Amino acid sequence: MIKLKVEKKVVTISQYKEIANTLKERIRNGDYRPGQHLPSQKKLGNEFNTSRVTIQKALDELSNANLILRRQGSGTKVAPNSQSTLDILSSQYEGTTKLFEGRGKVSTKVLKFQIRLPSSHEQKRLAISDSTPVYDVLRLRNVDEEPYELDHSVMPLSVIQNLTETIASKSIYDFIETTLGLKVGSSIRKITADIPQKNDIEYLKCDHGEPILQVSQTVHLSDGRAFEYSQTRHRYDKGGIIVINNTLSTNGLDA
Repeated sequence: MIKLKVEKKVVTISQYKEIANTLKERIRNGDYRPGQHLPSQKKLGNEFNTSRVTIQKALDELSNANLILRRQGSGTKVAPNSQSTLDILSSQYEGTTKLFEGRGKVSTKVLKFQIRLPSSHEQKRLAISDSTPVYDVLRLRNVDEEPYELDHSVMPLSVIQNLTETIASKSIYDFIETTLGLKVGSSIRKITADIPQKNDIEYLKCDHGEPILQVSQTVHLSDGRAFEYSQTRHRYDKGGIIVINNTLSTNGLDA
């Protein structure tokens, strides 16, 4: 087991990570609410029967995950967006179903499924010709029966074959990797704010004055082929931090 020596005290990696995971679970479950002070380091040390050094390292884990705010003289508070379901802490986009595995139940309602020819904008994003047919799929994704996102995806049939509405009602990414045997690679994302549109109000239950977070992205397979151009719209109160894989060029993201 890896050990760190700090101030002549031995702190095992597993010990502080176990404490951090317990505190994360309490935050996710609402035992510690956004804005609420966490117990003092002394109280946490007594609870977990460990040293202050170990508690500090566990809190570092929570701070790095943007779950807590630490201010000298005012203690440690749970971050405002700590219970957000939107936070993506991955360098590789894996799809909503996999993202929430073990964290929430994802259900999907297909609002539109059709095959058509691409627009000029979609041709550019997917690097395809105007004669390449694409799937046009609009889906409402719910997490724990609460509206989470509206996902509008466009995928070329030349790359993704045999997609059906039934498959789209589950996990498209699982179908791509498990059934088609393809590996999802890098993505380029742009995050913007917008005012709610008709579909946002109807399906995401937004009020007219509430902002919408829109994520536009092109996702590639591991072999470099673009297989999806999507625009995903979220309620403003569903989160905030997205980490992108920056291995690909970001040219053209202004459109």
